[in-house]
Amino acid sequence: MDMAFNSLEYIFREVTHSIRRNLWLSIASVLTVMISMVILGASVFFLLNASNLASDFESELQIAVFAQDDLNSQEVGALGEKLKGLAGVDTIEFVPKEQALKNFSGSMSSTTIVSDLGGTNPFPDKYTVHVVDPQQVESVADRITKLTGVDNVVYGKNLVEPLLKFTKWLRWAGTTVVGLFAIASLILISLNIKMNVFSRRKEIEIMKLVGASNAFIRWPFILEGMFLGLAGGLLAILLVGFGYDWLAKYIQTTLAFMPVVNEAGLIGKVLGSIVLLSMGIGAAGSVISLRRFLKV
Repeated sequence: MDMAFNSLEYIFREVTHSIRRNLWLSIASVLTVMISMVILGASVFFLLNASNLASDFESELQIAVFAQDDLNSQEVGALGEKLKGLAGVDTIEFVPKEQALKNFSGSMSSTTIVSDLGGTNPFPDKYTVHVVDPQQVESVADRITKLTGVDNVVYGKNLVEPLLKFTKWLRWAGTTVVGLFAIASLILISLNIKMNVFSRRKEIEIMKLVGASNAFIRWPFILEGMFLGLAGGLLAILLVGFGYDWLAKYIQTTLAFMPVVNEAGLIGKVLGSIVLLSMGIGAAGSVISLRRFLKV
């Protein structure tokens, strides 16, 4: 027990001494982690918002189903049940012809409009159909046209394919940005840790020659890497967190129509992941960089 306690005490003492002895290099490591994680964090939030924007666009894809004018209320209701039972249909909304007339007339008198049109309501009963998967809009619309009692089906046929291509591109672009910056962050942090280990190669070689085990040599570097990663990660989430909060509020104020990810739970998970990733990269970078110097 005493030996284990002494070993732990030695390891933590070595970590403290190493950071003090190589203060500027440690600061450079923290700043490298911070900058890398800020870039990576910003790219992750870009991906989340790109995906959210794509989902918002896709949610606008809906199918307008107009019932034949000669159907009675029971037949219109039966048509709605058929629509609900179709594979791929998520929800349906019914807009009766009377409500459609009111929506169209607005501030105008619906009675005046009806009288001007010869005493008839020109609007048919309508169902608005939302599908489970936006990719299925066209196939679901084709099946709806074959149902009895359907007069017309409108779903923006010429817009669906370009819109789906655009949303796919948005998600692809966001994922690519995250991937590229993740790789760049790993390279930057690894190079910095290698410089730190290289500056202490003589110390490592001496410890190895006097009989110190690889684990005994490795642990101070691992903890040091984790500590520097933690420091850089905490600084990064402060910058990313406050920066994203300001940007989200600015967009919501100036571009109210633009959907912005503002779920506190999701944002907290992203920021927490940045800190854990920073510590993990710091530890992994130390282990990888030590390999060549432990082969003495």
